[in-house]
Amino acid sequence: MGTGVDLLKHPVVSAAVGTGVMAVGAAEAAYRVAEKVPVLGPLMRRGVVGLSELGDRWVTQSADQFKAVVAGVAVGLVDLVLDEIDLNALVRERVDIDALAADLDIDAVINRVDLIALADRVIEGVDLPAIIRESTNSMTAEVMMDVRTQGERADDAVAGIVNRMLGRDRDTR
Repeated sequence: MGTGVDLLKHPVVSAAVGTGVMAVGAAEAAYRVAEKVPVLGPLMRRGVVGLSELGDRWVTQSADQFKAVVAGVAVGLVDLVLDEIDLNALVRERVDIDALAADLDIDAVINRVDLIALADRVIEGVDLPAIIRESTNSMTAEVMMDVRTQGERADDAVAGIVNRMLGRDRDTR
């Protein structure tokens, strides 16, 4: 199926439109001539008035039905058009996304976010016990290293004091 412009330029469409234009033109010319004929003119005018009144009544009484038919046709046409085009590509090509984003009220968007639910989802995705275990293990290892180091320093300090009291030379140990 071609684009709408291609379809409008199709020879069959052009011939059908041309036929319609000719028919309307011929009917209008015939009406103007018939309207000038002394006996036929008043009858034609009354006939046109009657047809106009009938048309007005039909439009008034059938407007809702007509709207429903037009809406149904429009929905069908839109579906056909959407089947033929890549709407995402069309939006990328024709819509200025940056301009739309610039008009967004970010505060209003953020206010619509359920922060509690978001936090719950984040926490569900995190293995909190494993993180606590790992951090506790590394902290315990660091504390044990510090305790050992301080113990060694305390041993060295006590040994130094004992060596001085006993008169031992520092270099002879």
